[in-house]
Amino acid sequence: MQALARRAALLLARTTETLATLLLITVTALNLTQVIGRYAFSIGFSWTEELMRYLMIWLMMLGSVAAIYRVEHMGVETLESMVPARHALLMRSALYSIGGIFCVVVLIYGWPLAMRNAGQVAPASGIPMIYPYMALPVGAFLILVQIALSWFGAFDADRITPETTGGAA
Repeated sequence: MQALARRAALLLARTTETLATLLLITVTALNLTQVIGRYAFSIGFSWTEELMRYLMIWLMMLGSVAAIYRVEHMGVETLESMVPARHALLMRSALYSIGGIFCVVVLIYGWPLAMRNAGQVAPASGIPMIYPYMALPVGAFLILVQIALSWFGAFDADRITPETTGGAA
């Protein structure tokens, strides 16, 4: 069961990292387009800033899933280093429990919020507002799944990155 949870956690982390990377490339390209358009051609696109903002919300939520897998959340590392080594996994479990509770709250309130805004359209880009709003419940759900997989995977203490463990966590 632990090996299956670790493989699933790795797959989820790599998938969200890939999506986050694509979003970051897109945001960078949009930002570059805006800067070049504004300074080289004296034109600006009204929709790029808005779209970049919405993509960054998705980027943050997807990146958080990978950060949980890699145990790279700054607060987790800081608080874990403050306790004796024998209590580090207990501290991580407590912190992930608090994070999980927060994600449940975001999921419970984020879903109806997204549904209420499904009919709205972004003013500059014209995209339906359900897409930016869905980042919260979808991200919270994926984070909860990653936390659960970390628990079932027994909080692999040696995990830093998949590459350092030979591709298997």
